[in-house]
Amino acid sequence: MRNYPEHKEYEFVGVLAPICRDFIAEKRAVGYIYNAESKNLRQFSRFTEGFNFRKETLPEEVVKAWIEKRPNDSDRTRYARFALIKIFAEYMTRMNYLAYVPSREEVGKCRKSFIPYIFTHDEIRRFFAAVDEMTLSCHSIAPRRHLIMPVLFRALYCCGLRVSEATELRGADVDLQSGILTIKDTKFGKSRYVPMSPELTEIYRDYAKTRLVGKGDGDWFFAAPDGGHYGGKGIYQIFRELLWKAGISHGGRGKGPRVHDFRHTFAVHCLQKWVSNGADITSALPRLKEYLGHSNFETTEQYLRMTAEVYPEISALMERNYGYVIPKIEGESYDAT
Repeated sequence: MRNYPEHKEYEFVGVLAPICRDFIAEKRAVGYIYNAESKNLRQFSRFTEGFNFRKETLPEEVVKAWIEKRPNDSDRTRYARFALIKIFAEYMTRMNYLAYVPSREEVGKCRKSFIPYIFTHDEIRRFFAAVDEMTLSCHSIAPRRHLIMPVLFRALYCCGLRVSEATELRGADVDLQSGILTIKDTKFGKSRYVPMSPELTEIYRDYAKTRLVGKGDGDWFFAAPDGGHYGGKGIYQIFRELLWKAGISHGGRGKGPRVHDFRHTFAVHCLQKWVSNGADITSALPRLKEYLGHSNFETTEQYLRMTAEVYPEISALMERNYGYVIPKIEGESYDAT
């Protein structure tokens, strides 16, 4: 199996530099990669040099200046700055430093900037009919894509994987005997095991018999012609071609469907099946959370509302049996990743 990615080190400055280093070290000690967060915290440490305050303290004026809305800020960008400084401030108070912890009310509600596209069951059928009809092109620079794409796209819909999780699979990450995928280096720096259905496992076994071993350092399961692995941009181009062949309309840039919407659709279709079959959602949600690799239940629970919206025929059933776990529309929005 491949190793975890190396931690990227960033140089912190200012009076809070030692605490910044200790904060990042603690996060990594419990399993988080925290590279992006470390980079953003470095920016914050540089930002603090414009203020004059005692070391080992985090004044209110510094925090409020950091989370203040900037001219080109989206709500999401501003909220990301707030979320990191809030966690950092909470760490400082836990370490008995004097720090101002901001509240969500200070930045307002971070509302989703997109509406996930949930494929219908018929659209899913048509899409995979199109992907299975892909053939070898004599002029293609990717002569094996007609073999790879039917398997890769099924990983997105049948397993709810993120695109990067599928494209970065190596041979050792795919257990063809037990039908389990090992997903490493995820969005939140955690690993998880994803079991496949017997039918999907058989598809993976058939593909593995002829798959191209990468020419580079790694044995990529979905190897690209250059020895690396397929990237998100290339997958998206193929995705758009397949949508057109399947007769599925695209709303234009930023409106979807997006490749990531297979993950949303997987979750909603799972919940639809469970609710229709009378499954106990309160016990099923934790399993779905772990399967998808979510960091909290709020994100997973949002799929309950999406399921009720997409399938109104089971909305009353969900409200009657599980209304108390369906999140309200108001309040902070989800980031269903």
